[in-house]
Amino acid sequence: MLCDATGGLVYLSGGDLKHRNGADVYYPFRPHSNFVYLTGITEPGFACLLDPESQKLTLVAPKAPDDAAVWSGGLPSLDQIAEEAGADICIYAGDLPNYLQQCHPNVDTLHILDYDHPDQQQQLLDIPHICQHQPQQVQQLAGLQAAQTVTKCSFNTAFLNNTLNRCRSLKTAAEVACLLEASKGSAEAHKAIWRACKPGMKEYHLEAAFGHAAGQHGLRHLGYPCIVGAGRNAAVLHYERNSATVGPNDLVLVDAGAEYCCYTADITRTFPANGTFTPQHRDIYDLVLSLQEHALNLIKPGATWSDIQHSTRQLLLDHLQQLGLVQGSMETLAELQVDKIFMPHGLGHFLGLDVHDVSDVGPVPQQLQEGQCITVEPGVYFMPLLLDRALSDPKKASCLNQSAIDTLIDLGGVRVEDNVLITKSGHFNLTAATGLPKQASGIEAVMAGNA
Repeated sequence: MLCDATGGLVYLSGGDLKHRNGADVYYPFRPHSNFVYLTGITEPGFACLLDPESQKLTLVAPKAPDDAAVWSGGLPSLDQIAEEAGADICIYAGDLPNYLQQCHPNVDTLHILDYDHPDQQQQLLDIPHICQHQPQQVQQLAGLQAAQTVTKCSFNTAFLNNTLNRCRSLKTAAEVACLLEASKGSAEAHKAIWRACKPGMKEYHLEAAFGHAAGQHGLRHLGYPCIVGAGRNAAVLHYERNSATVGPNDLVLVDAGAEYCCYTADITRTFPANGTFTPQHRDIYDLVLSLQEHALNLIKPGATWSDIQHSTRQLLLDHLQQLGLVQGSMETLAELQVDKIFMPHGLGHFLGLDVHDVSDVGPVPQQLQEGQCITVEPGVYFMPLLLDRALSDPKKASCLNQSAIDTLIDLGGVRVEDNVLITKSGHFNLTAATGLPKQASGIEAVMAGNA
C-alpha cells in the first residue's frame, strides 16, 4: 500500500507548461516524476486523487476552451482519458469540490507534496507573468482551494515524499521494461555517434547524432543534457558546452541517455575519435573497464555499496601504481585519498524516472536490494585543478609521478557506465543486454563499420 497513514487521500499534480519567451512559446513539457509514477500521464495541467484503501485512482483534468482544438487538435473526453490511463474516473479540476463531497464526504486529510500546497502555489501564481502563462495550474489551484473550503480538510506534507521515494526505489516489472526500452534506444544512439565521428567535427555534431538516432527509435526526450567531451573536455564531469572541435588523437567521452515513458537510461562510453585506441589510450581505458568489471562482480542483494566502492578504489590505486602514475604504500595512498585525485565522483547512483533517482536513503544506495536499479560508472581523469592541488601538498606530491601524469593530461578522462538491475540471484545488466560494446575491440569494430 502506497500510503500507510490512517484515512485521507493522496493528491498529486503533474505540473504545467513553463513559459520560455514571447507570447506563446513554452519549454517542452516534462511532468513531475512522482505524478508519472502514479498515473503514467505525460500531458500538462493534470492532477490526481488516490484513495490508498480502495486503490481508486481519480484523474483531475484541466478544462480547455472549445477553440483550443483549433490550435492543439481534438481533445479527448473525460471517459477517454480515464480509459487510456487506466484510471477509475476522470473529472475536471473545477468539479473537484463536488466530487469530494459526493464520493468522499468524510475526507479530513489530503496528503500532498510541498510543491502542491495551496499556500506555496498561491505565492507562485500571484506573480502576474506566471499566472498568465500557466492557466491550467491556476485551475488546479482554484479547484483545490475550493475543495478545502467545502470539505474543511487539512493538508499533510509529513510523509508522502518519503513514501514515494521508498516505493520508487524498487522497480516493478513494468518499470524494468521501460528502462530496458530506454537502454535499447540509447545504446543504438551511442553507436550512431561512433559511426558518425570524424576528427574535425564539433562536439555538438555528435550530440545531434545522438538525439537523431534516439528519435529514430521513438525516444523523443533525453533524460538529461548530453555530455560530449573531446580531449581535455572529457575530464570535466558535467561538461555540457559541447562546442569544441574533435581532434584526431582525442578520446571522446559521451554520457547520454534517452527516456522511454519518462524512464531514462544513463550510459557512458569513451571512444577514439579516429577509430583506433592508441596504446596509451588502452592503458587507461582497460584500467577503467577492469574497475567496472570488478564492481559488477560484487553486486548482489545484501551487498553494501560503500564496501563495493572501497574495494573498487583500492583496485584503482593498485592499477595506478602498476602504470607508474602513483607511488608509495597502499596504506599511505589510501590514507591520503590519492584515488579521489583521479576519480573524484562516486561509483554510481539510483536510476529510474530521474537520472539521479530517489529512494528513502537518497540518490546513492546503501545496502543493495532486489528491484533497485543503479548505475556503475568508474572513471579515471586527469584534471589540472585537482592535480595542481595535490602537487602543492607535499605529502600527496610525494605519491605522484608528475612526469608520467603530464603525458596524459591531453587524454582528459575515461568513464564507462552501465545500468544494472539488482535481481534475486545477483544482477542484470540492462546496458549489456542491448549488445552495446564496451571492450575496446568492440568499439573499434563498430567505428570501422564491421559491427
